[in-house]
Amino acid sequence: MTVWHYEAALDDGTPYPTRNRLGDAQLREAVNPQTLGLSEADSRAIAAAHELGHAVVWMAGGFHVVTLGVGDAFGGHAEVASAGRKATTTLFTGLAAGERAVDRWLRETGLWTPSLAAMAELTAAHDRAAVFEMEPHPRPSFGDGPVDYSVLHDIADEALDRVWAQVMTALPTLIQAGRMTGDQLASHIAIPNPRKPKTCGSEKQTDTERTRP
Repeated sequence: MTVWHYEAALDDGTPYPTRNRLGDAQLREAVNPQTLGLSEADSRAIAAAHELGHAVVWMAGGFHVVTLGVGDAFGGHAEVASAGRKATTTLFTGLAAGERAVDRWLRETGLWTPSLAAMAELTAAHDRAAVFEMEPHPRPSFGDGPVDYSVLHDIADEALDRVWAQVMTALPTLIQAGRMTGDQLASHIAIPNPRKPKTCGSEKQTDTERTRP
């Protein structure tokens, strides 16, 4: 059973559950990779891994990816054409795949710590909010309901297993370029970018507003 910790909160004071714990209470003033000891280059790689986690899982799952990118202040975005389409497990999985991609990247590079893993969760606040705004049924909970949010993490981990090679292939390009269209991403990873329905708008998942405990 997953244990959720409620030591962190969003800027408005809302408690924010994390599976991992920030090891130093002083770091809770401004949670980002550099305050936790990583270089600027590693910070940018984390942002890129997060956005590619979203985009590649969505693309492989049949959703048209419009664009994705990373900024200079540990921010980023991935835009998927989802308006007018029924919320599906793939859409939810792609939302969760951002934070899980960062956790996996940290492990594979030997940089993983509980604090950095908690940071990956905290910077996914927008993604988690988007999941709940889509009103999934049953509604995931954090240790107090029939379906735990960690189940969505597990599904995202399985999805990332299938496309991790493609995420890593595109990572250096996104780090350097800062922005890619979905079609450019598709050409890098040899996964077709599904066509966008003519009547379909786009729903943008943006991670530029970082959470802070």
